Amino acid sequence: GIGEVKLARGLCYKRRASIGPLGDYPIPDEVDFGLWSGPAPFTDPKLTRQRFHYDWHWQRHYGNGDSGNQGPHQTDIARWGLGMDRHPNSVIAYGGRLGYQAERKDDKYVDAGDTANTEVAIYDYGDKTMVFETRGLSVDDSADEELNKLFRSTRGNKIGVVWYGSNGYLVQVSYTHCIAYDKDMNVIKEFKGGGDHFGNFIDACLSRKVETLNADAWQGHLSAALAHLANISYYLGEKNNMSADQARQVLSQIKSHDDNAATLDRTLKHLTDNGVDLAKYPISVGPFLRFDPEKEVFPANPEATALISRQYRAGFVCPKAGEV
Repeated sequence: GIGEVKLARGLCYKRRASIGPLGDYPIPDEVDFGLWSGPAPFTDPKLTRQRFHYDWHWQRHYGNGDSGNQGPHQTDIARWGLGMDRHPNSVIAYGGRLGYQAERKDDKYVDAGDTANTEVAIYDYGDKTMVFETRGLSVDDSADEELNKLFRSTRGNKIGVVWYGSNGYLVQVSYTHCIAYDKDMNVIKEFKGGGDHFGNFIDACLSRKVETLNADAWQGHLSAALAHLANISYYLGEKNNMSADQARQVLSQIKSHDDNAATLDRTLKHLTDNGVDLAKYPISVGPFLRFDPEKEVFPANPEATALISRQYRAGFVCPKAGEV
């Protein structure tokens, strides 16, 4: 086997182009915008993005960026592999919505999205660590030699998970393919195939036997929460811009089984390779937030705790668990 596993790294290296300039765009005639908005704040009605469908992912009124879009697919698997059946003890995230000015060669360009297109989150589980990395800029051939070897590909577009063991690695290279390596990158074993998750869910609905589910709703909650925890840190620190040296100093204080500085450096290189002038457009570093896994609050940060939920609009209020 790969020995004792202390670190899992989830990757969402997936190109996400600008969604167009911030503006005032028509809402499709066939859309009931109030109903579509649901519990989110009702904006006049006003649409500030060019494409109505899908691009809501990149506006925080409605979506969570790729941390909450692609992210839970990988963080769920990463958490499963770490054997963590609970929330993390803490989180810190850094990144930004960067690079679109360079792509357009227009320093005044304002993209309509307001979620991060580059984000790294570090989750502490006590004796284990999870890291999730999002990269939305151009992901052509990768210079990350270790990841290229682990994924058997120089393609920069990588979606998957790496577990780091004392004797080797396990890599989820696709949704249906995993490879176990020893420390010398010799293949120990390959695993192919996947479960019929949709079929399993439908079967459980038809039988009314929750115990037949591959994973119950609680597992989904644990994995989905990871995206929100990261974004809470990022949003609270959005105006906390830092140079590379300043960010490196902050991250040097963060307990982790990852090399925090190396991950930061790889992330910054990705940005500069895409033309980002970090002196003009620095990354933001969110606060380090301790989390109470049982009470689901940030004990020392009421502002962060307030972001765990949101103000629901009348007619779309989500009842508390005790009210159901």
